[in-house]
Amino acid sequence: MNNYVKDVYEYILCKLSNHICDSWNRINLKVSASEIYRSLEEPPLEKFGEIALPTFKFLKKLSVDYNVLAESITTQTSKRKPEFISKVNVVRGYINFFINEEFAAKHLFNTVSNMGYDYGFIKVDKPLHIVVEHTSANPVHPLHIGHGRNAILGDVISRILAKRGHSVIRRFYVNDMGRQVAILAYGCLHLNNPLPKGKPDHFYGVIYSITNAVIEIDRLKREIEELKEKGRFEDLERTNNELLDWLNVLAELKGKEPKLVLELIEKLKGKEHESEIQKIMKAYEKRSSEKIVKIIRTICNNIVEGFKETLDKIGVEFDFWDWESDIVWSSIISKILEEARKSPYFTIHKGTSALDFSSLQKVSEVREKLKLPKTFEIPPLILQRSDGTTLYTMRDIAYSIIKFKNADKVINVIMSEQKLAQAQLRLALLALGYKREAYNLIHYSYEIVNLPGMRMSGRKGRFVDLDSLIEEAVSRAYLEVSKRNPKMDEEMKERIAKTVGLGAIRYALVSVSASKPLTFIWDDVLNFERNSGPYIQYTYARALNILRNYGKEVDFSLETLDYGILKKPIIRRLLILLIKFPKVFVKTAEELKPEYLAEYAGKLADTFNSFYTMEPVLKEPVEEKKRTKLYIVKTVEIVLKNILTLLGIEAPERM
Repeated sequence: MNNYVKDVYEYILCKLSNHICDSWNRINLKVSASEIYRSLEEPPLEKFGEIALPTFKFLKKLSVDYNVLAESITTQTSKRKPEFISKVNVVRGYINFFINEEFAAKHLFNTVSNMGYDYGFIKVDKPLHIVVEHTSANPVHPLHIGHGRNAILGDVISRILAKRGHSVIRRFYVNDMGRQVAILAYGCLHLNNPLPKGKPDHFYGVIYSITNAVIEIDRLKREIEELKEKGRFEDLERTNNELLDWLNVLAELKGKEPKLVLELIEKLKGKEHESEIQKIMKAYEKRSSEKIVKIIRTICNNIVEGFKETLDKIGVEFDFWDWESDIVWSSIISKILEEARKSPYFTIHKGTSALDFSSLQKVSEVREKLKLPKTFEIPPLILQRSDGTTLYTMRDIAYSIIKFKNADKVINVIMSEQKLAQAQLRLALLALGYKREAYNLIHYSYEIVNLPGMRMSGRKGRFVDLDSLIEEAVSRAYLEVSKRNPKMDEEMKERIAKTVGLGAIRYALVSVSASKPLTFIWDDVLNFERNSGPYIQYTYARALNILRNYGKEVDFSLETLDYGILKKPIIRRLLILLIKFPKVFVKTAEELKPEYLAEYAGKLADTFNSFYTMEPVLKEPVEEKKRTKLYIVKTVEIVLKNILTLLGIEAPERM
């Protein structure tokens, strides 16, 4: 075969659609091959075949009995014997088809021979310029496990889109102008702007939590006194409990950094916290204080360097680090404010400038294209505070316009709790005349990461930071590797442990649908026996070891194979899975669902490990059978490596 098809399974689906269309046309039943193709699906059980055609939708359309449809196909298949189908099975309204193993194998091996490690990566006909903004953590404390899910989802999506043929730009938005950064700066100013000790994001994270605790304790104490004066005793218990929690937070922090805690308590005593924080925010936005600008920029720069160090450990990189302050200090904000005032949706809401979406969101095209829930009413978007400073929503509008420069699509990887803000953002773009931007801005929403027995809070310093998670994963992986390979030298154990530990984290954080909360359990994350990062890596290393022990390159010579062994159930199952990889990849890329890859990888690994147990490869005495099995093993090795590459996980040579 000199010619090859990049997607064997898709090729079979198309040929089958034409075959069914022709069969029905022969008895004067007019239906298009494309309509048949859209109706094809996978049967729920392997015993029913690989492809199913539900006939229900065609019965009324063609005014014909189900048996007539089924008989026409079985008759024509029996007469013409299409080379891509081995058997037809009719079950309760479904016409099921079994793929011909030899046909599938010949095309698969020819494709792999031509494409090598590009197998499965089907390129789009019209590539897009796509921006993926992800992670974008506030620079006030270290990245935690929730940021880890954001970072790895964003990175994996970027890798998948790039392999699909798109031009992908990765951006990180440094939120250096919000209240959180002002609180951190407030604490640092009263500590005389201390130099960071150790990793800067961890150092400043402690100061941020201490400052928050002192501010909240003072606020709650005042609130308790006011409640007592007003006789609102029913609210006292709740407020007292909240105060007790913050006192416990401060005690926890004191156990880590006693000197810092005592110094900040003393320095912040009697201060008007809120007014001073507001002054810092205003001075930074207006650039009216060189001292404030320098301190905040220095703090944030240091923390960002800490972020980069952490992200580098898990293989996450960015093309651009965009600063919120640079946007505010440019002329784009004033330009957008001017556009807003001219917009028919401009209003004064609660005494300040806003955009009112009440009429816009009722337009059916708008609701459909922006994917707004029918019952979801979007409130007005406030553009400025009463003191004239802008809100983060204003900056998000400006940043979105910047991201769309030379981009066809923008994907924001942001937690589901920002659903309203992201809907307001898209409506605001539309209200200001940025229709293309509004319709091509995607909120890639993801849910929280839960840790059993722990409730996380960045403000309170109660979270599992990503650095510690990585360290723990590598440490646990080292113990597992040592248990399995006690005689392996230390350097190799450490290298494999690092590969396995990092792979375990990345796989765990994308294997569950982003739309679902994820519970991080170590026994599942580092399981070598079932679907996990280490399990996929272990299976890959097993396939590679067979090929290594073979001692030479697998020569894809189609004339010297034994196709009869492909009828063995375990080998057939493996073959069918392998031809489906390109379709899984395309579906993953089009729907932006990395969990499809993880699910497929788990099935492939399970099937290959069963094959490994049941079918000897190198000890196979018949050369043609051995070579056929080696083709299968080589294809499994290529597919698993490609999946690991898409997920940003190293494919280890040994485990």
